[in-house]
Amino acid sequence: MSSGRVLVLALVLSACLFCGCISTDRPASSKEPGNVNVVATTVPLGHFTEMVGGDRVTVAVLVPPGTNLHTFEPSPSKLAEVEDADLYVKNGAGLEIWMERIIQANEEMLVVDSSSGVDLIESTDADDHGHGAHDFHEDILTTDPHIWLSPKNAIIIVDNICRGLTEVDPENAEFYQKNRDHYLSRLRELDGELNSTFSETDRKEFIVLHPSWSYFARDYGLVQVPILESEKEPGPRYLAEIVEVACEKRITTIFVDPNFNPKSAEIIAEEIDGRVVPLDPLAEDYIENMRIVGREIASSLDG
Repeated sequence: MSSGRVLVLALVLSACLFCGCISTDRPASSKEPGNVNVVATTVPLGHFTEMVGGDRVTVAVLVPPGTNLHTFEPSPSKLAEVEDADLYVKNGAGLEIWMERIIQANEEMLVVDSSSGVDLIESTDADDHGHGAHDFHEDILTTDPHIWLSPKNAIIIVDNICRGLTEVDPENAEFYQKNRDHYLSRLRELDGELNSTFSETDRKEFIVLHPSWSYFARDYGLVQVPILESEKEPGPRYLAEIVEVACEKRITTIFVDPNFNPKSAEIIAEEIDGRVVPLDPLAEDYIENMRIVGREIASSLDG
């Protein structure tokens, strides 16, 4: 092996030791000796766990990046990752409809409900956002599971994860709490930045393909106008209504989730001579991603 390749390998290993270990496809058996083995439902929950647990945790993510959270079903190989877990971090808020299978795979692990203490948004598909969806969709009461897309909620989630790690590994409680406090200060700084960004914004409406951003909108006094409802493609009447809203509110940006087919958004963008911009709700670097989200939405309101 060349000296250059040895140096690169050493740097990679050093980064893993410094930041903790997070993987979306590593089996639970790869746990580092003495580490708390954690499985988290999503990449953001895995990231939060890593921020609190540092090099004392090994984190595996159940739902791989690029997967639709609403249609995911755990495979046998994914269930195998759960078998040796000390801790499972679930989203809660009704996302894990397959949670019983996870529990059956490992009844001994501690399960942390990251949504505990979050003020959940409950709405019907029909009148969720007040832009006429009532005429075209069934009235089904749902809980919005996208709780992490709010820095205020993220503060609660991170604290829940810290309490879970402290319960399974009390000897390192002080370490986890110190990491938690440091990360919470960063989340509060992020929340302050976003509050400042949107506090003086006159225009409030932004159009999204998939309604992932309800908690973000609530935090900062915005109005999310969704194209999809309950994973359904909109009919011609509803598409026409979205176009009408866009024209009335002078909206020229349609935000899309990379995990969903953008066809409907592209149709609307063409009608309004607008643009399609991706926002990733599952990016691993949470704080940097939310800063990008804030900039993109603020730019769409100023346009």
